[in-house]
Amino acid sequence: MKDKLDKLREQGKNIYSFSKLGTFNNCEYEYYNTYVLKKKGIDNIYTLMGSELHNGIEQIYKNELDIGEFKKGFENRLIELELNGVNFPSDSIGDSWKADTGHFLNNFNKIDSKMILEKLLVFEISDGIYLQGYVDAILPSEKGKPYVSIYDWKTSSKFTGKKLNEAGRQLLMYKLALEQTTDLKVDKILWFMVKYVYVCTQGKTKVKKKMCNRGKWVKEIHKQLEKEMQRLEYDDFEIELLLGNAVKENSIESLPEGVKNKFWLEDCTVEYEVTEEKIEELKNYITDTVEKIENKDREDESEWKPVKIDKYNSFYCSVLCGHRKTCKFYKEFLNKSSKEFKKKDKVDMFDNLFS
Repeated sequence: MKDKLDKLREQGKNIYSFSKLGTFNNCEYEYYNTYVLKKKGIDNIYTLMGSELHNGIEQIYKNELDIGEFKKGFENRLIELELNGVNFPSDSIGDSWKADTGHFLNNFNKIDSKMILEKLLVFEISDGIYLQGYVDAILPSEKGKPYVSIYDWKTSSKFTGKKLNEAGRQLLMYKLALEQTTDLKVDKILWFMVKYVYVCTQGKTKVKKKMCNRGKWVKEIHKQLEKEMQRLEYDDFEIELLLGNAVKENSIESLPEGVKNKFWLEDCTVEYEVTEEKIEELKNYITDTVEKIENKDREDESEWKPVKIDKYNSFYCSVLCGHRKTCKFYKEFLNKSSKEFKKKDKVDMFDNLFS
């Protein structure tokens, strides 16, 4: 597959990736700086630690690293980045992310299956439009040959609404690529949500599962635990004391047997449903985006529009954009915000003098 990629490049073909197309649709100006001017941007903590996690999981499944070594290296890398000023947006966000990934590392369950890891796929999705991407893991399907399932490790937050279908495009792209370039058929496409865990209980007819943040899963089922303890006739003082400790420790091991035996944890995988409509939407998204990119004048910076920056969507510009330190549009936004803040302070001070 690498040879095919090199050959296409020698032929002068433009080869796109899902992230490349996503960058253009997030902010044309970032795309211009990254892929037209070839400016090397700066990384963010999510990208760096996400890569660290992906690499570690791959090494574990290749038996090149054990979980203890992985955990130690992961924690050291996180400390190193923070010492070098690569930080989370806030301490609370950082603490939450560390708690979630820390729980994943402390409770790592190796999937007992043969798998193909980090497979490079290069394929033509329509006439003259080529895409490349790396599939995290390809596993045999319960259906048997030639069916397989595709897994994508995700360290991001769960997807809902519009974000669900945007993220699902990448999984669909892997499916189309694998089926076009091999004799395999894709049964399921799934995300392995690293930051989340399923808290399971046995219902009357089936197992009930609740998706919870790993770092605070006990807190998120507090009401259920409280109900079980009331059923066992514990008094309010005991319930408050025992549950308070359980939430603090993020563990139910200290709770009564009759409570803790009702709950168990499973790794969180989320299947994305495949439909012909979604596949058609993906193809249109790719061809439309590529057409927009290739119709831009690479010599005219003014054609490459920045994302609209306001207080509701400035997170992308302040944390995720690789050119956040040099972007003139983001600098203008910060200067304007600073002036408005100072103006408001003066007005508030004036009002306070006469209140």
